[in-house]
Amino acid sequence: MEKDKLRAHGVNVVEYEQDYSIAVEQGRKEAEKNPRCFFIDDENSKTLFLGYAVAGLRLKHQFETLNIPVDSEHPLFVYLPCGVGGGPGGVAFGLKLAFGDAVHCLFAEPTHSPCMLLGVYTQLHDGISVQEVGIDNITAADGLAVGRASGFVGRAMERLIDGYYTIDDQELYNLLSLLNKEEGIQLEPSALAGMTGAIHVSQAKDYLQGLSLDSQKMHNATHLVWATGGGMVPTDEMQKYLAQGE
Repeated sequence: MEKDKLRAHGVNVVEYEQDYSIAVEQGRKEAEKNPRCFFIDDENSKTLFLGYAVAGLRLKHQFETLNIPVDSEHPLFVYLPCGVGGGPGGVAFGLKLAFGDAVHCLFAEPTHSPCMLLGVYTQLHDGISVQEVGIDNITAADGLAVGRASGFVGRAMERLIDGYYTIDDQELYNLLSLLNKEEGIQLEPSALAGMTGAIHVSQAKDYLQGLSLDSQKMHNATHLVWATGGGMVPTDEMQKYLAQGE
């Protein structure tokens, strides 16, 4: 696991029994005690948010190199796994700067941790957690196991995100195993959340009509799954993931 690798390199890893939001809060308090400590705040840092946004420019360059057009006749759909929201929010912001209205970003969350969907839908943002509506915030997608979304990201991006959808753990495992079998690519469960995005989009007829995305434009569309990683997952742990999806 990532924690073991960090400890092996002398890093002091502190774990909390509570969820992500509490861990961030405690980390912030600890950092305030040390004037030489710089706290990287994934919930409220504008600097970190803009750092993520650089991905938009990099992707634009990659598409230009590959001669992949992105414009009104060739829309781009990007499916981003979402935890607290800092990463996908920043990336989506950068994509909007790079491609404008030609790009359509959708956030994907576990069924047991849909914090951004809940925050935006209720307009309460970080004023509500999934636990408050009876959802346990327990998911195999540990990178997305967040009960309370970033209020900063939710408010900044709610009008720029096309949609939100959820995916359950077993489907993540099934997709993980299928991707390994068909493409030889091994990803962590969190990274598979975006894989069903294109299916949701293709079935959302009212959404497509509202954006004047006809069959020809959709035929020309590019669908990009933002896979968040898997290279640091130990072999034995990956085998357990694969077994869950077989």
